[in-house]
Amino acid sequence: MFVSILKKAVPVPKLTDFDSFLFVGPHPDDIELACGGTVALLTKLGKKVTFVIATNGCVGSLDPSLTSEQIVEIRQKEALASAELLGVTDVRFLPYDDGGDYDQAAMKKDIVAAILDVKPQVVLCPDHTVFTEWHPDHLNVGRIATEAVFVASWDKLTARIGLTGSVGKVVIAYYYTHKPNGYVGVTSTYKLREQALRLHVSQFDEATLKRNNTYLKLREIRFGLRCGKRRAEGFRISTPVLRHCFPEATEY
Repeated sequence: MFVSILKKAVPVPKLTDFDSFLFVGPHPDDIELACGGTVALLTKLGKKVTFVIATNGCVGSLDPSLTSEQIVEIRQKEALASAELLGVTDVRFLPYDDGGDYDQAAMKKDIVAAILDVKPQVVLCPDHTVFTEWHPDHLNVGRIATEAVFVASWDKLTARIGLTGSVGKVVIAYYYTHKPNGYVGVTSTYKLREQALRLHVSQFDEATLKRNNTYLKLREIRFGLRCGKRRAEGFRISTPVLRHCFPEATEY
């Protein structure tokens, strides 16, 4: 009962109520895989959407003969085409090799710089608290993006890393989460998510696409049942109030 009262006093906002969004992806295909239907819906609604892709994807390819440099070029082209299909034209690539061996402080500074430039109301990134996730880039990028939101909220903290200004209080929404507390209906846009994934030719053969789409369909139906939609994507949404000195937020 206490938590129910808190939920009414400090509710979780609807993502579609906001106007500007910064999606941070560990690799060039993660945003589409996790929440491509939401991206497509937001752009259809006229929202401002920016992608920041934290690593260059130099390790991942179906073709073992390609060099890392060739893979990066291919994956960036695929990411741009996929983003355009979803209605996103502002795509920013950070210069870090995937695999976890990079300067995390430098990556955080780059994400803070993007936040200061874009001034999003919502930053979306992987949920780094999922205990079954083992990929270092997903864990690192989720944590680093979370820290970047905190730093970007304070002039004195941005100044410490050689940047200027702040953006005030920003909502964080975690995708790839095990504890969603907010949902976006994607019944009208999930097919665009499917088409976007198909553009990542270097990553997904037909068998993998079929398997992924089956899983995502089941997940979207599951989340849809929770929010009264035929299909939905789920997020763990954290407002500034909920993420500091508020342990009951874990029960939201």
